[in-house]
Amino acid sequence: MKEELKVLLNKLAVIEREISQEKGELTFFAMLLPWGGREPAWELSVSAHWADRDHGPAAIGYIVDKYYAVCSNPERMMIAHVSIIDTDDDELDDILDDYDVEHGMVKMKYSRYFDKEFERGYIFTCKRRTAEAAPPERERAADQPV
Repeated sequence: MKEELKVLLNKLAVIEREISQEKGELTFFAMLLPWGGREPAWELSVSAHWADRDHGPAAIGYIVDKYYAVCSNPERMMIAHVSIIDTDDDELDDILDDYDVEHGMVKMKYSRYFDKEFERGYIFTCKRRTAEAAPPERERAADQPV
């Protein structure tokens, strides 16, 4: 493995844990190399209930900000695309059946998911989640009627 890739993977492992702590559990977090793509054209794919709620652009912005804060320009260039995968995506179920990892790193070889072929990838989290509980209701003021 090239040293640049190894450094980026280590940084993404830290970022993955930080995102989980700050925003909530991740269902899927991986860096995938599309088939026929040339390095450094990696895709960072993320799925989480909070990303569904935040909608794609806001979630992507948050993730990009996280890795821009710690990655050098050459490392940033290695990630060509960030995608948010809806937690209800049928193909997400397929990859969840194939892998079970949380806050680790599993190397993936040639696979087809999300209507794409991937030469290889590194999965940091791939874990089935139940729907998150609804946020707690605000407490009523003592002087408000029930």
